[in-house]
Formats: sequence, C-alpha cells, structure tokens
Amino acid sequence: MALNKIVATELFTAWLSGQRWFSGKNVQKENITVRSLDLIDIPNHPMDCERLKLAIVQVSYGSNEKTFLAPIQLQLRNHEIAGFSDAASDPIISDWILKLILSCGTERTEAGRFVGHSVLQTTQAAPVSKVRSTAPLGVNASNTSILINTQDRNDTQTEYVIKLFRTYNVGLAPEVEIGLHLAHCGWSGSPPLIGWLEYAPTGTEQGGVVATVHEAITNATDVWKYSIDSLADDIHARNTLHDLATRIGVLTATMHKVLATTKHSTEFSPVVPTPVETLTVAHAMTTHALAVRDLLSTADVPKTLHTRLKSVLDRWQSVQNALQIVADLPHSAAFIRVHGDYHLGQLLIDPERGTLHVIDFEGEPQRTLAERRCRTSIFKDLAGMGRSFDYLCHRTENRKLKVQGSDLTQAFLASYKDRIAGESFYPDTQEEADALFNAYMLDKAIYELAYEAQHRPEWLETPLSALESFLQQGAAAVVQPAPSSCRESH
Repeated sequence: MALNKIVATELFTAWLSGQRWFSGKNVQKENITVRSLDLIDIPNHPMDCERLKLAIVQVSYGSNEKTFLAPIQLQLRNHEIAGFSDAASDPIISDWILKLILSCGTERTEAGRFVGHSVLQTTQAAPVSKVRSTAPLGVNASNTSILINTQDRNDTQTEYVIKLFRTYNVGLAPEVEIGLHLAHCGWSGSPPLIGWLEYAPTGTEQGGVVATVHEAITNATDVWKYSIDSLADDIHARNTLHDLATRIGVLTATMHKVLATTKHSTEFSPVVPTPVETLTVAHAMTTHALAVRDLLSTADVPKTLHTRLKSVLDRWQSVQNALQIVADLPHSAAFIRVHGDYHLGQLLIDPERGTLHVIDFEGEPQRTLAERRCRTSIFKDLAGMGRSFDYLCHRTENRKLKVQGSDLTQAFLASYKDRIAGESFYPDTQEEADALFNAYMLDKAIYELAYEAQHRPEWLETPLSALESFLQQGAAAVVQPAPSSCRESH
C-alpha cells in the first residue's frame, strides 16, 4: 500500500501530541515537528493485518529532539490514511518481538536492522509457537509494558513481560546492563531478564535497546497498590505496612550489595567520589532548587496553599544550605550503580507468599542515558523510597488509621542499615548518613513540588508538607541505628 508521507506526517504529528507516553502540559504547548517518519511493515504477519506498522519518528519540540518508536494501526478512509491508533498491545507485535529475541534473529528493513539478543545465547528456533493473549501493564513517559501469555509446541504456557521503550537512545540501556549483571550474580530479587531487542538505524554501527523481555512474576501486584488496599481494607494495616517497610529495607540492602559486586564487571565497582564530584552533585541540587523556587513563585497553585507556599519560599535559603552540605561533607561512602527511580510502584509482591521483587532498572526517564548509567549515592534510592512512604500516608485511605510515613521510613532505614554494616557504599559516621539522607530527601521533595505544580496541583500539599516539616525540625528523617540484638542475629 502506497503511503502519502506528507499526509502521514501531518496526521502523526497531531496523533503524537495526544499520546500519554509523549504528551504533557509542557509538550502540548510547544510546536511539535515530525522531522522524519518511517513506517515499517511488521514481518510475517497475516495479510489481514497489513495496516499494522512500526513507526520510527524523529521529533523536535521546543529545544528538544528525540526519536520515538510506536507500533501503530493505520486507519484508512477511501484508501487514504485517516489516522493512527496505538498497537503496542497487539499480539502480532508481541509475537514478533518475542520470537526475534528468543531466536537471536536479525530483521533488516529500509530504516535499519533489528537484532534479537537472548540471555541464553541460543540460536535455535524459538520454542514459542504462539502468543495466546496480551494485556497492558502500564504506560509512562518512556515505555509501555505488556504481559503476554504464550504457548509452546508442547502446549506449555509461559508468561513474559515485554517492555517497549518509546524513546530511542543509542547505547546499552541500564535495564539490560543491570539485568545481565543481576543474572550473572544469581540474584533472585528481580524478574529474570530473558533478552532484548536492538535497533540500529541504516548507516550506523551502534544501536540502542527498543524492547526487553523478562520472566513474568505471576500472582503479583505492585506494592503501591497493595499498600493502598491495606490502608483501605486491613484493620491491621499499621502492623502490615511496618512489616512491609522492614522487608523492603532488607530487599534494598541486598540489591545494593549485588549492584556493588565487582566479580562480573568493573562497571559496577564502587568508587569513592572526589571533592569535585561531590561539588558537582551539590551544584546540580542547588541549581535545580533555585529553578524550582522561581517556577513556584509564578505557578498557578490552589488558593488554599498560597500562604503555606509563600512561607516556604521565604525560607528557601535554609533549603539551599541543606543541599550545599553535600559538597562540604567529607565523603566516606562510595558511589555505586543504583536503581535510580526507586519507589513502591517499582516493587512487586505476591500477597500469598509475601515475596518481593524489584522491577524497572531504567532510572529516571527524563535523564540522559549517560546520567542513568552513572554511579551515585545509595541515598538516592533510600530517599526515593522514603518519599514514596510519605505519599502513601497522604492518601485519603489513611485518614482513619493515620499511619505516619516517618514511622515506615524509620523501619525501612533501620532494617537496611542492619544488613549493610561494613559496606563501602554506606557512610562511616551517623552524621554523614543523616546529612546525605536529608539532602536527597529534600532534593526529591523539591522535584515533586515542581512536578505537582505543573501536572497535579491537587497533590502539591504532599511535598509541600515535607518542606514545611524540614523547616520546622531541621531534618527530613534520622537514620537510627538498629538495636544491637538485631545486629547480633545476622
């Protein structure tokens, strides 16, 4: 079918601005320009699915330029393209990705080549005979996850999770790099990586990851939803969540230990930061904080929060000073690879067995690939989880029980510290640990202030309360030592 590229580009520009994984207040206000558009036929699909395409599109909006991948279903009217719809969860797409990965196959197109990589490094025919069903698991600004149920030639059913990366980056994605490392270390705290799909544009040697496949964790739900349900339905929710926070601390400690293991790759070696590096971290925090202060001074926020927000902004120098202390501290703790976007939604729990798994090691989507692969402080992850506990306890489901986020954070930190004694990535002194945790908690809350002001004003009160608490108490939380009896038992 011949495609009118001019019409297709105009339609795709309009369609793209409305997609959840691309759109947002800032994006929609800017002029979106599609610079190039390649519509690739999905190979070996039935003839009645000829309208199914894989779009590779280079886009500029504002000062940004990015390449996106989008499986699409063409909508035709009188043999002309009338529009597009997203086809990421179409079984044909999942079947193509999975079989190409499992077989370590290569698919060449006019726009470039797709290469499958299997962790098992097998070149035999893929055992999957068909994809029985697909179901979307979630969509965010950078990827879409699909649960797929497959059947092999012996009628055995297996479930996988395909993650399709919407934003294309050249280089090895952290999801793959860390997944391989965890597999080599034999860590069972994360769904095993099965393989990944690489795309290299025509005329280039180096490609980038466009999809990953992990083994699915069956009968599991994410811990964020599980925790909210506990607040709403469990009369023992306080104890349930306290125990959960303790177990998350243990899981996080083992995760960081594995991420600091050097047996299989020097890329994961802990490195004590130089004064220049700590100064760079502090400068990034303080610069970001000033930018957020300027944004909030003119932001359209709920009138009920005007007075409280102004009070916080008037005392902003105290926030800046707490962030600057990162540069002034003598750092004893090494930087390591971390999760990078750690919160309750990045954990899975089997409610019956109580087992926990960490997912999504891709890092913060808005950061560059190089930034997401950098070693950094473990307090980035600890603060991310601490702020997640705070958000949980601000939910309306908690109005009756009034579980305190600070109590959950203390339980999480105590169990974490109990299991990483002597590790190079944890500070030698309590003073350093408290100062770093405070700084990273503040940095995260400041990011949240900006995000909520721009996207979810009704949630602005949650990070605002965190800033108010810091200004009143001088600390976000204290990393309390674990009881000696607990340390002796491990």
